[in-house]
Amino acid sequence: MKAMYGVVLYTEGMAICEDDWEDLWCAEMPEEFVTEGDGIEIDGLTPLEDLPIEQQTRIKNELDELPEVYLDVLRNYGGKEKFNLS
Repeated sequence: MKAMYGVVLYTEGMAICEDDWEDLWCAEMPEEFVTEGDGIEIDGLTPLEDLPIEQQTRIKNELDELPEVYLDVLRNYGGKEKFNLS
């Protein structure tokens, strides 16, 4: 069985996933193939720290702007439609 991790953010043409140790992984893909909160296989994903430092910083800043309760829903329950940001 392959490890699946939830997408917590889609930005800069990449799905950003978080593993059980809160490490971030990314995969380039079209937005129409990404649903925040859904799991994708981690095999073949790129560790966030392999991206240029400026891009890492932008992505981490975007994640920091999201409410923790929203991230908790994505991490544990899947699907951003289960949480209303308004």
